[in-house]
Amino acid sequence: MLGWFRKEALLDAELTAWQFDCFDWLLRHTGGLEALRSRRLILPTPEFFPQRGRHDTAFAEAVFQQVKAHAGMADWPCELQLQEGDPNPMVSPHAFVEGAPQSPAGTYRTMGDEGALITYHPNQLANPPALVATFAHELAHYRTARFPEPPPGGWDVWEIVTDLAAVYLGFGVFLANTRFQFGHFSDGRVSGWRWRQQGYVSEPEVLHMQAIVSMAMGVPQQQTLTHLKPALRGIYKRVWREAALVLRRRQPEASTSIEK
Repeated sequence: MLGWFRKEALLDAELTAWQFDCFDWLLRHTGGLEALRSRRLILPTPEFFPQRGRHDTAFAEAVFQQVKAHAGMADWPCELQLQEGDPNPMVSPHAFVEGAPQSPAGTYRTMGDEGALITYHPNQLANPPALVATFAHELAHYRTARFPEPPPGGWDVWEIVTDLAAVYLGFGVFLANTRFQFGHFSDGRVSGWRWRQQGYVSEPEVLHMQAIVSMAMGVPQQQTLTHLKPALRGIYKRVWREAALVLRRRQPEASTSIEK
């Protein structure tokens, strides 16, 4: 009867195994465990992002260069461009266009020998954490595009794997905190509430990969918990426990001292 009260795992066994396969794939093509442990988790603090001032294109360029450096890609040739804004869906104070098209938060395109072109949506300028998450995702595209083998599941799932790769590069806190955004808007005439979802995987999936990466790096869970939205902290504790169980089965000789 007590089994009735047990919580199911947030990720099923198949998805959990696939994430570990993706982690192994990333580890294999980025220098291995020693290289990973030489890195740090990137956090939303002035230590990592000291930029201040107006949130304009110069600000975005400075943040982009910082993200490149934190990702270990400072010398990778890449051009950054601002996308065009979306058409205004409000046609009158009382009417909106339903299903108005929206541009993506960012895009990546290879430029051959010239490197890559990365773009970002103008709305991202008002939300620096979302801007960082977008840059991390697109740079993860750039990084994994050069791998000599496809990700687990093939290139058809590359977009999804790219979110996990951005977590692997250290930006999991940014991806988790900006996955779902809900807020109030007002332009002086009309006000209301709006939401936006960013990324290709769920918050528990992002946080599960964050737990895998953190344990492999030897980073305690508190380092992530301190910077997560309050609503995500309980989720992170759960996926941490779940990932730790799998990790012990995969590497029984590994120390459990970081599973606290």
